[in-house]
Amino acid sequence: MDGTNDTYNSDNKHKKYKTFLGIRSDRLIFFICLLIASLFWLLIKLSGTYSVNYTFGVVYNSPPPSLRITKVIDSTLDLSLTARGFAILKMNLFNDMDVLGINLENYTIDHKGGNRYSIYSQELRQRLAELVNVDEKDIQLSRAVLTFEMEKTGEKILPIVPDYVINYANQYDLYNDVSTDPKTIKVYGPQGVLDTLKNIGAKRLILDKVKTDQVLSIELNNPNPELLSFEEKKVLLYFEVEKFTESELLVPINLSNLDFNIKTFPSQVKVFYRVAQKDFNEVRAHQFNIFPVVDNLDVIHAHKLPLKISKKPDFVRNVRIVPTEVEFLIIK
Repeated sequence: MDGTNDTYNSDNKHKKYKTFLGIRSDRLIFFICLLIASLFWLLIKLSGTYSVNYTFGVVYNSPPPSLRITKVIDSTLDLSLTARGFAILKMNLFNDMDVLGINLENYTIDHKGGNRYSIYSQELRQRLAELVNVDEKDIQLSRAVLTFEMEKTGEKILPIVPDYVINYANQYDLYNDVSTDPKTIKVYGPQGVLDTLKNIGAKRLILDKVKTDQVLSIELNNPNPELLSFEEKKVLLYFEVEKFTESELLVPINLSNLDFNIKTFPSQVKVFYRVAQKDFNEVRAHQFNIFPVVDNLDVIHAHKLPLKISKKPDFVRNVRIVPTEVEFLIIK
C-alpha cells in the first residue's frame, strides 16, 4: 500500500513539474519573440528621417578678455532639425536641449558699433551640423545673427606668484629661484576691483622626491571669475634642480676693517657650505670675506672677537663658520 502511494505521488509531482516547465517555456518564448519584434520595430523607426523643433535659451560665455557681457539681446533661438532617428535620439540623450551654450572664443564676433556685438548663426549651424552628423541644409535657425552687448573693462599688469611645495630627493635641491613664463599677466575687469589686486596666484603645486628639472603648466587662480578675466589662463613654472654636496675650506680672517693692529688665534677659520656638484670646483677662499665685529665692543677689555661673514659666492648656501669667535692679541 505504501509503495503504491509513493509511486502515485512521484508521478503526480513529475507531471506537475513538466506542466510548470511547459508554462514557463511558452511564456519565455513569447517574451523573447516580443522583445525581438520590438527591437526590429525600434531599429526601423530610428533609421527613418524626422523633423523636430527645439527652442533654446541662449547663454553666451568666454567673451574676449578685454570685454565683458553686459546685456543679452537675443536670448532664445528656435532650431528646426531634419535627421535620422538615431541622430535625434543621441542628441536628446547626451545634450541639454533647453540651453544652448555659446563659447564666444570659437566664433567670429562682429562689432556693430557702441556696445553692440553679434555672431552669425551660419557658424553656429556648421558646428551643430558637425555635432549631430547631418548636412548644414538640414538645420534651420530662426535668426541670422545673435546679438548681445559688451563693454570694455579696465586692465592691469600684475606679477604672478606661484604657490608650490617641493620635497626633494636626498641630496637634491633647487639650484635657482623658481621662474615663471610669463612673469606677469594682464588682468581685465572693473577698475575698482583691479585696484585691490597686488598679484595673481597659481594653483598650489605639490611635488615629492624631485631630483630632475621640472617644467610644469599650472592654472592661474582667478579671485573673482565673474568680474575678472586673464590674458592667459595658465603659466609655466621652471624648476632647476641639482645634486648638492657638503664641503669646507679654510678662509683667513680679514683684519683690514680695524683701526688697530691685532693678531687673532686662529688666523683662519673653517667655512662649511653646501654647493651643487657642478660648481664644486669653482669655490675659492678669496670669494669669502670673514672679519671681526668690533662695533659697540670694548676691545681693550674683551677676551674674544665675534666673527661675521659679509661675502660669499652666490652659488653656495647654508654657510657657517667654525669657530664663530676668536681670541686675539693687540699689537702695540
